[in-house]
Amino acid sequence: MASQNPDVLLSKVVNVIRAASSLAGQDVDFYKNLDREFGKVLKSKSDKLADMANEIILSIDEHHESFELKDEDISGLWNDFGNIMDNLLEMSDHSLDKLNRAVTSKPNGADLQYLGDFSEKNLSPAKRVEKPQLKFKTPIDNSESHPFIPLLKEKPNALKPLSDSLRLIEEDDNTPSHYPHPYEYEIDHQEYGSNILQIRKEIPSKSWNDSEPIWIDTMPKLESMLEELKNVQEIAVDLEHHDYRSYYGIVCLMQISTREKDYLVDTLELRETLHILNEVFTDPSIVKVFHGAFMDIIWLQRDLGLYVVGLFDTYHASKAIGLPRHSLAYLLENFANFKTSKKYQLADWRIRPLSKPMIAYARADTHFLLNIYDQLRNKLIESNKLAGVLYESRNVAKRRFEYSKYRPRIPSSEVYSPIEKEAPWRVLMYQYNITSEKEELVKDLYQWRDVIARRDDESPRFVMPNQLLAALVAYTPIDVIGVISLTNGITEHVRQNAKVLVNLIKNSLRHIKDTYKEDSPVTFSESMTNEVSLEAITIPQIRDIMERFSVLSNSNVSNCRAKNGATPSILLGRILPLEENDIAYKNNGLPNRVKFEDIRARAQSFNSALSNLEDCMLEVEKPHILPTNVKKIERINTEDVPKHSATIENPDDIVVLKKKNIHRTQSMNAKDTMGEKAIDYSKIPNVLSSKSDQNRRQQKKRRSDPLFNDSDGPRAAKKKRPATRGRNVSFKR
Repeated sequence: MASQNPDVLLSKVVNVIRAASSLAGQDVDFYKNLDREFGKVLKSKSDKLADMANEIILSIDEHHESFELKDEDISGLWNDFGNIMDNLLEMSDHSLDKLNRAVTSKPNGADLQYLGDFSEKNLSPAKRVEKPQLKFKTPIDNSESHPFIPLLKEKPNALKPLSDSLRLIEEDDNTPSHYPHPYEYEIDHQEYGSNILQIRKEIPSKSWNDSEPIWIDTMPKLESMLEELKNVQEIAVDLEHHDYRSYYGIVCLMQISTREKDYLVDTLELRETLHILNEVFTDPSIVKVFHGAFMDIIWLQRDLGLYVVGLFDTYHASKAIGLPRHSLAYLLENFANFKTSKKYQLADWRIRPLSKPMIAYARADTHFLLNIYDQLRNKLIESNKLAGVLYESRNVAKRRFEYSKYRPRIPSSEVYSPIEKEAPWRVLMYQYNITSEKEELVKDLYQWRDVIARRDDESPRFVMPNQLLAALVAYTPIDVIGVISLTNGITEHVRQNAKVLVNLIKNSLRHIKDTYKEDSPVTFSESMTNEVSLEAITIPQIRDIMERFSVLSNSNVSNCRAKNGATPSILLGRILPLEENDIAYKNNGLPNRVKFEDIRARAQSFNSALSNLEDCMLEVEKPHILPTNVKKIERINTEDVPKHSATIENPDDIVVLKKKNIHRTQSMNAKDTMGEKAIDYSKIPNVLSSKSDQNRRQQKKRRSDPLFNDSDGPRAAKKKRPATRGRNVSFKR
């Protein structure tokens, strides 16, 4: 069959599928009961088909159980048979992929290696993992009662003593009290080794399949690894971190690779003793290669008391040489011909023992990193960009961890805090479109969640996810049942503290209502001119305006006011008091102070004078109307009009069809307007309501239609101008 033409084989398969499809549309059981001979033939064909299926299955797996017919129906066989065929097709696709990789291999002849395909069930554990924090010798402290104290017990490779590095720096205007970075001086002043400053031959990585990582979980193994690390010139380091079941997060695994070996260090088991690795990590002659050490530096000093001197960050190296992407997966694929998978990046690294795919993933992060470092270092030296990368790496190594309560008032890239914003709940308000009136409720729920998370050493999103917090703010349930039945994703902390949350929501809403009444907005009247926009101000703002008016009134020397018996202004009556005298100016320009009593007396005398005035009648002379000369039109007797005799046409005369009238324009200035007659515009009907010339022309054209009055039906909708597609570019001169 393998020698047959594929087209012939395909046509036969198509015919079989068509026949089977047509047979499925018939009532086979009816015909089988109707004709015994047909039933016997059908049974023999079913047995033959089952035997063929068994032969195919046994050719794939000789240990597989054979299929048996039940009630002369083979439809039940196809579920298991289909699963086996699906696996067979997947294996075929995998083999074809390998063949395609061999054809499209790298130009240098190296094939692209793959991390491997593992089942998804190994991604996360099926059972709940016990919190490893409960076994730590030093309990977790989330109180933030003091600034973060470095965990150093000794300071190897030091240029400054440990006592100077652990001295508390007093608070200033921009930074609260804190402890300095213990190795900041050493990072700035110790030089890199000569092995990083020269172009050297690239050392290939060890074979991926010929070596296995070494698991370090005891003190003897740790000391043995430390002695081996002291004798190398470069090491590659990476960390695996977990922050879902911990408030600050915990380092779960450390990967260290040399040119010969790969180590996986159990940081949960050796958490209290890993500070001895500072002998290697702070040695400037040993290059520590990280990729994206932005957070690794923070995690090392926060959990393990480790600091790095002599850092080389391949992330900044990839940016310096202008690579299109800067991820570790991109570097592995293009510099090490290794294809990794990032689906284990968010796995639960607290589980013990680690699964095989998790071990392979963790090992791949550092196994090829030293060879990538060789290639990037040579490229940087050739392009004279190594100094800039080392400068950026030093800045990353000098980052320090600080509690949120003692974070700098001005954000700095040198300090990391879990909460870096002064009002972090406003981020949630913006993200979930929560109005400002409910800010107090959002703040109370956010702070309650933070307190519970610190107490139980859980992440805030584990205690109450942001979606659940936004739902509580939106629906504001006021009973326990309303809280529990709010959404399907109710966490255990919310369920246990439902009554507490109900009381918190009620108190917040009551306080918001009282505050809203006290600071109710005052809206300006809409009778204002259009030039002034309407604005709502609150009572505290009105008080501020009153204080400003008071300052202006006190500073004004010449107050020109008049006081009468009218009701004073509600807003400005207190802040604009009237004086008992004003200033008047005589004809000579000299000021003369006039008492208020004089002004009142003048006003009263003026009012009394007005009241004594009597009404007077004025006779208006009736205008004289000139008579108009109207002549009576007399009838003309048509009999008296002489009759004209008919003219006789001369055939020799020239006949003119139409004489062209030449209109000569006259200048407006040359017209004699003195003799023109006056035009009575009142007799011209509908001057202002007449249509434009264009409309009249259109109407004139339509009058030629005999069905003009009847054909004025509904008009079609106007076509919209098509939107401009593509990129719009405007140029300015």
